[in-house]
Amino acid sequence: MRLLSLRMPGFLLLQLLFLLFFCEIRAAILDERGLFWSREECYRRINPDNTNEERLYLENCAQSSDTGHCNLAIDNQIIQEWTQCSSTAVEPHPWWRALLETPAYVSKVVIHTAPLPDAAMQSALNQFIIYAGGRTCYSHNAASSFSSRSFPCDTFTDYIELSSDRKDSVMSLCEVEVYGKALAFQELENGAAEIALNYCSSSVDWQLNICKHAFDRNFAVFNGEHGKKCLDIPSDKSAEEAWMRAYFKESALVKHVKLFNRMDKCCKNSLNHFTLHINYYKCLEHNDANPFVTKIFNCTRFGHHVQVVSVPGAGLHLCQLQVFGYSTLLRPTELQKYIGCYKDNPKQPDLEQLVSLTFMSISKCHRMCKRLNKLYFGLQNGRLCYCGNKFGRYGEAKEPKACDKRCIYSKSKRCGGHYQNSVYEIIL
Repeated sequence: MRLLSLRMPGFLLLQLLFLLFFCEIRAAILDERGLFWSREECYRRINPDNTNEERLYLENCAQSSDTGHCNLAIDNQIIQEWTQCSSTAVEPHPWWRALLETPAYVSKVVIHTAPLPDAAMQSALNQFIIYAGGRTCYSHNAASSFSSRSFPCDTFTDYIELSSDRKDSVMSLCEVEVYGKALAFQELENGAAEIALNYCSSSVDWQLNICKHAFDRNFAVFNGEHGKKCLDIPSDKSAEEAWMRAYFKESALVKHVKLFNRMDKCCKNSLNHFTLHINYYKCLEHNDANPFVTKIFNCTRFGHHVQVVSVPGAGLHLCQLQVFGYSTLLRPTELQKYIGCYKDNPKQPDLEQLVSLTFMSISKCHRMCKRLNKLYFGLQNGRLCYCGNKFGRYGEAKEPKACDKRCIYSKSKRCGGHYQNSVYEIIL
């Protein structure tokens, strides 16, 4: 890079660095906690025993006009002839959408199209966006048309949508292929469980994050007493819709949402009229002149956040929100968790089973103790590996560098000290 900097103007170097960075993260997914996962990491977390990319199948399609059958784009036949393809009318902003058979991690979308029958027609596929999971997967803008092309996506979703910004154009699709990995879900045998919420936002976030009062686990219904705080967005006839959005710790298949109303005189009617959304998809519209104290709303949809939206100018008052469904089953990002440095006694070892005396690393000790179905493992003096189901009888080491001995097999890692164990919990 130093040689490049000597020969290139500063702005060109910055452009090159940006392109390198963009290419590095293009095949990555941004999760709800703001962490980038590589495509390989996504496959490993979904199914560590099979990390191969798989074909995913679409169903229940729709499009902006009915001039051509939308299901011709998902009939598993690639016949690139106009009459055998799905097509819209010539219209502004045409679109096409289909649901996945099951929610999935989508890595790429492959689109096959055909030449339009009239040279005067404009193809919507010269300028379009692929939407999935409430996000933009890919934005395409090109002067020339394509016959078949693959587009990266990298997101968790249950649908694919193609939408064009071109006016007076035709969207013609001969086949839409989707690749990635189908997701598995927790608690399917035991029924829907409560989905853990991570953080929130609202239409008035400048008011000190008041949305947090709607999932503080205080299920009392406010009737004017002191002590219970609710999400309170006052009515404003000049304002747009008031809304509150709660993000899940993991993407989930939602079954229903339970709302707790604020029941004092000022506010009990604010939930008489609202819409409920999962990932910007409107699940239901509620209209009832009678206020409720608590109520369950069915809403089966996959996503990573739920949103309650009032009618314009009405405000929003919500004391508690719970979401129930099935969380995505993902392999933990870490196979083991470091607990701390603990003293040992060579005559009566803290962790009862010594399994190796030499050439040790953290991953090797983890594998050996996992095969023995132990809960914990400990590394000592750079080369010893102990396994056990309990630890700590001699207490935690007080010296700050008591477990700083380098691993003999992996010099960059630390493997305990002299009669001191670096103790780990086996997660997976």
